[in-house]
Amino acid sequence: MATQKETLIGIIQAISNKLIDAEKMLTELDSSVGDADCGIGVKRGFTAVKDSLGQLNSMELGDILKKVGFTLAYTIGGTSGAMLGTGFLEAGKSIADKTEIGSQDLADALEAANIVIKRRGGKTQVGDKTLIDALEPAVESIKSSAARKDAGMVQIIEQAYQAAKQGSDSTIDLIAKKGRASYLGERSKGHRDPGSVVIYLIFEAALEYLKSTGQG
Repeated sequence: MATQKETLIGIIQAISNKLIDAEKMLTELDSSVGDADCGIGVKRGFTAVKDSLGQLNSMELGDILKKVGFTLAYTIGGTSGAMLGTGFLEAGKSIADKTEIGSQDLADALEAANIVIKRRGGKTQVGDKTLIDALEPAVESIKSSAARKDAGMVQIIEQAYQAAKQGSDSTIDLIAKKGRASYLGERSKGHRDPGSVVIYLIFEAALEYLKSTGQG
C-alpha cells in the first residue's frame, strides 16, 4: 500500500500533467475575458512543479505542498501565480506538523488555502467570477464530508470535484467583478472563468489518480 507521501506526490504529478495538457483550452477561455496568458502561465508553473518531483521524496507532507506553492508563485507570476502559490503554501502550513492526514486535516488545509486566496484576490467572494466560485464550493463539500465522517477519500474528492465543476459552470452567467475580466462589465457574461477551470481540473486529476490506484 502506498504511503500518504507517495500518494500526495502521485496526485501532484497527475495535477501537473492535466494542467499542462489544458494549456490550449485555458488560453482560449482567457482570450475571451483576459489577456490570453492563463494557459501559458499555468503550463509554465506546473512544468516547473513536475521538474521538481524528484526533490519531494525527501520532504514531509506539509513541506511538499509548500515547495509546490513557492514553485508556482515564482514561475506563473502575476495575480494567478500569487493566488495559486499562496493557496498551496497555506495548505502546507496547515499540515506542517502532520505525518498522516485525515479528512478533517484536508478540510482544514483547504479552508486555510481558500481564506488566503480570497484575501490575495482582493477580498474575492463567490459570485465575483473568479477561481473562488469553484474552490469555495469544493472546500464546503469537503468540510461537510469531514464532519459526517461517513465517506472514504475517493467519495470525498468526487463530491468536491462535482461541487467545483458546478461552481465553474455558474461563472458563465456571471458578470466579472474582479481582475481584468471586470473591465468588460456586461460583456464578460457568457464566458467561463478560466481560473475556475484550473480548480476543477485539480480536483478531477486528484480523483482520477485515486481511482486509478485503487485508493480511498
